[in-house]
Amino acid sequence: MKKIIVALAAITAGLFIQGCASTQVADELNGQKISTCPKAQNVAHVYGDNWGIYCLSIPLLSGSVDKPGAIVWMQDTVNVKEVTKMVTAKSKELGADSTVDLKSNASSFWIMPGIVLFFRSVEVSGNATKAAAK
Repeated sequence: MKKIIVALAAITAGLFIQGCASTQVADELNGQKISTCPKAQNVAHVYGDNWGIYCLSIPLLSGSVDKPGAIVWMQDTVNVKEVTKMVTAKSKELGADSTVDLKSNASSFWIMPGIVLFFRSVEVSGNATKAAAK
């Protein structure tokens, strides 16, 4: 039991230090188009991820999609809908009017077998573009 408490304390401390939600932007694309639409201008490739700890389906700790890097308590933000919201908001912040070719991945696993705590993770990425100037 002592090992379980130490492991949970270490995970919680890591969450506070690291944060759970983040976005990354790749805007150096070596002159290549990231959209098949001939009138679209590149803005960037945007990647977002979020993860959290759940007790069965009840969220305990997760990342804030409104303030990436911050932690929220008892809010279900580790799902494709919320992480897509975070990625498209970042895309809009960069000046894009479209986010195309969205891809997502969701996974979960037990933190420790026999304990009903799960680690959930969701990743979403897409290409931020804007209409060509007339």
